[in-house]
Amino acid sequence: MLKKIIIIIFLCSFISHCGYTPMYSLENNSYFNFKKIIIEGDNELSNFIESNLERYNSDKSDKEVTLEINVDYKKLSQSKDLTGATTDYLLVAEVTFDILLNNEVSKVNIKKDFIMKDMDKEFEERSYERTIKQNFAYSIVNKLIIQLSKSR
Repeated sequence: MLKKIIIIIFLCSFISHCGYTPMYSLENNSYFNFKKIIIEGDNELSNFIESNLERYNSDKSDKEVTLEINVDYKKLSQSKDLTGATTDYLLVAEVTFDILLNNEVSKVNIKKDFIMKDMDKEFEERSYERTIKQNFAYSIVNKLIIQLSKSR
């Protein structure tokens, strides 16, 4: 037992003094000045993407970015039972970003999909689908920020 405590103290001391910093820490300076954001497509997913982008928006940043975003969201029937009722849905979000950064135009396509089971209660299904859209938006914006950080 004493050996375990000593090992834990040693590891904690070693990790805290070796210069370790988390990869996605807030100090990575990945803030941008979004001058103009134009979003077309699914309203709910577009709103989630826009609110996630606001976390990375800073007027103090010298990296000015203009974004044109096209959001395509589909809810497709994936499988059906013997009666013809849908049992699984395929949720697909495809987002195309036209980016103007440092007088260079680039295009980024990000696609996310998820298989959702059909639920008995419509309210629960809509609520779960909304949560999935929020997760899509969070993931899509994180991938975009990584792309923007690479193209400095």
